[in-house]
Amino acid sequence: MTLPAKGPPVPKLPDMKTVSDRDVTEQTVEAAALNNHLVSQLEQSGRITSPEIAAAFRATPRHLFVQDVELAQAYRDDYHPTDRDGDGRLLSSVSAPWLVAQMLEYLRPQPGNSVLEIGSGGYNAALLHQLVGDAGAVTSIDIDPAVTSRASRCLQTAGLEDAVRVLTGDGAHGVPDAAPYDRIEVTVQAAAIEQTWLDQLAPGGVLVVPLRVRGLGRLVALTPDGEGHWSGGGWLPCGFVAMRGEAASSTQMHALTPGARVRVDGSQQLDTEALTKALDTTGTPRWSGVEVSTSEGTRPVVDLWCASVLDAYGTLLTDPQTSALRALPGGTPLTWNADATTATYVTMRPVPGHTDRYEYGVVLHGEDASLADALVESLREWNRDHRGRPGPVLHVYSEGTDPAAMAPGRALERPGAPLVLTWPKD
Repeated sequence: MTLPAKGPPVPKLPDMKTVSDRDVTEQTVEAAALNNHLVSQLEQSGRITSPEIAAAFRATPRHLFVQDVELAQAYRDDYHPTDRDGDGRLLSSVSAPWLVAQMLEYLRPQPGNSVLEIGSGGYNAALLHQLVGDAGAVTSIDIDPAVTSRASRCLQTAGLEDAVRVLTGDGAHGVPDAAPYDRIEVTVQAAAIEQTWLDQLAPGGVLVVPLRVRGLGRLVALTPDGEGHWSGGGWLPCGFVAMRGEAASSTQMHALTPGARVRVDGSQQLDTEALTKALDTTGTPRWSGVEVSTSEGTRPVVDLWCASVLDAYGTLLTDPQTSALRALPGGTPLTWNADATTATYVTMRPVPGHTDRYEYGVVLHGEDASLADALVESLREWNRDHRGRPGPVLHVYSEGTDPAAMAPGRALERPGAPLVLTWPKD
């Protein structure tokens, strides 16, 4: 019997499990490299300063919580939207790593701490677990079931489904069954400091909140400062998705002249028709003599100063293509008289002979020149007494506290715990 000639060897089909494992391994290695690069950037920029927080970032694969983008995009230092309403407004997101890091630096969770997170996304809760360890506890609550469902799925993918308790409910009420908490972190924009948060904070605890201060978004950290009194600061400018439910923000945006809007706290009365007529008049600049360099970063501080000292206060926002107003990019402090027939806002001009120095001034619209004079003097007062100093202190008091027992300063009108903003001179 003649045997057939031997043909070429038949190629062996690859073992699909081996290929899949190799792909997963390659992705894990690439993700770790991207994560290490991100953490190094955050350290170099000063966003991360503590080794513990750096280690928590390195141990938490961000792409498991930002799952619908390319791997490299998951490790960009930018926020990631996860849901919008029918008008395109953002309902939920995974915050940018730099902001997540800064909040954790303010919060400084310790091993064994019990932490409440108000506003869920999964990623921050995973970082909190890394910081408090198995001896600690992390509870995360959000009013939106779609948000908590997504957070739970992401935590399960990361193997942390038993490490974080995720609840659906109105975070304005906190979670009393696990109180008191050593740390409470609010990861949505709050219009007020809720009394329930203060009641559920342990003695010596830390509460970190992105707070709306007369329409300005600022990150603050608060600690107990005596019976029924908490205080703190920080004041990092930040933007978050606004709280929903009982603690929803009352900030309002009003259209004025073409290409101009004003953002005000909802409790503030505003005659938009009269204010529009005032801003339609020719503006007259007045200069303060207060010069600053761009590297000082004074704009957010001056905004907060004006929000503290002005009775009528809003943020003027303009489109430079369609508005003739000389508002500063990103918004500028605006004030007006009792009947809104005169308005004035903060502006700046380059200092001759310098490429990085500017002078603060105001632009007056209307006949009440005293309004502009007062704002110019306020800018000089800030320059004289507060420039380069730590900044304001936010005082928070239990509901029902006698106003006479509170610190002097700007009382912020809003529901919840009473808030007073003061600017120490020492």
